[in-house]
Amino acid sequence: MTRPVAGTTPTRSPRPGTIPGAPPRPLALPAGAARRSTRSKLPRMGQLAVDIADRGRIIDLRRDPDASARLPHGRANGRYRCLACGHRLILQWPSSPASRFTPRFRHDIVSSGADHCPAPAQHQANIQADLTTMLALRDQLLRVLPQASLSLRIDAELAGQRWGIPPALIVRRGDHVVVLERPRRLLTPTAITRCLTQTRTQHPTLAAHWWVFDRDDPLHCDVAGTVNVQPYGKTIAHTKVRPTPAQRQLATAGATVCWLAGDTVLLPYGGHQRTYTPQPGEDWSGDMASWKRDWTISHPHPADGATWWGLVPQPLLTLGKRTDFRPASAHATMSALERAEHGRERHRRRRAREHAQQRTQTTPTQLPLPATTTTATTSEPADAFKSPTPAPLPPTAAAVPPRPSIVPDAPQQGPSPRVRRRRFNWWSLLPRRWGR
Repeated sequence: MTRPVAGTTPTRSPRPGTIPGAPPRPLALPAGAARRSTRSKLPRMGQLAVDIADRGRIIDLRRDPDASARLPHGRANGRYRCLACGHRLILQWPSSPASRFTPRFRHDIVSSGADHCPAPAQHQANIQADLTTMLALRDQLLRVLPQASLSLRIDAELAGQRWGIPPALIVRRGDHVVVLERPRRLLTPTAITRCLTQTRTQHPTLAAHWWVFDRDDPLHCDVAGTVNVQPYGKTIAHTKVRPTPAQRQLATAGATVCWLAGDTVLLPYGGHQRTYTPQPGEDWSGDMASWKRDWTISHPHPADGATWWGLVPQPLLTLGKRTDFRPASAHATMSALERAEHGRERHRRRRAREHAQQRTQTTPTQLPLPATTTTATTSEPADAFKSPTPAPLPPTAAAVPPRPSIVPDAPQQGPSPRVRRRRFNWWSLLPRRWGR
């Protein structure tokens, strides 16, 4: 084929600012689309506030559609406080349902910060990250506990301060109350003690205190391998973790410590190394030496002296089947592990007794040697030698000379009597007639 002659078809001049032969320019996005795609998922400070009149309840205007009917608008006598700076807030609401105004909290003062908040940007970002984590847990539990009442609460005095523990998630189901903490930073013993005391003071005795850690957070989850267990006759692997001092303190105080991995809750039990104490009739030597070392369990709260913690998985959905939020499935597995531990000890001790019996049967019995000395009298020393008195011979028997004390040398063994050797004689060489 030949190209058409130049000039036979009209050509279009390229647009200004474009390169001939370059690919077409992509279509421009609508105005504001790029800003929406890169917008942070963290809640804005203008959507959050602490309700002083409602025992430190955290208001989230995005997740609380009934806030307009329940909460008073305006300053409300200083009822609303900012989480980052602690200043008073004003609740602004649309004047009519047809208005496109977005409800928000506005600071009572004018500042140049984000949402007119004078708190440092890093402090605001930490608060937003903590609240995002707790609100995500709240949304996750709402799917499991649709009939429960869930709310975020914090000590009103901590508004505007840098807290070490994020606000707690309160779950109410009838008379039962569950307080869920989800730490994101290192815990100090003082902060733990203050939080435990405050929870016992504000809530009744039926309240359960849970501390939920992230399974993928290396700060609060130090994995130490796995352990193979047989709670129901089938071998399964449980993850082992090294508990932190803060987690040991919480377990000793009676709080429930767990880890969250997606929709699965991991509840711990204590693993203690032990060595069996030999009992009468047991032999742990030889092949049984390795069977002497074992481990024992402590549950449902791991004891303080546990070497490691094993984690029992339980679906988060099963927690909603009980009003007291008790992990019955995980506790049943721990009880089965304890029964298996007792059965394992009985089996090993039975093997140790059988091992002792086998060693007794294979060991030869040594007969006692006859005594060579007689009992000494009071007139003779104990080491005096006394020759035995020979027994009298029968009258028909000949007298036998006494055996000499020195045994003579054994005579040399001669040729066998069966082989008779003839003595050499010269006459045997001569003919018989000469010998006659």
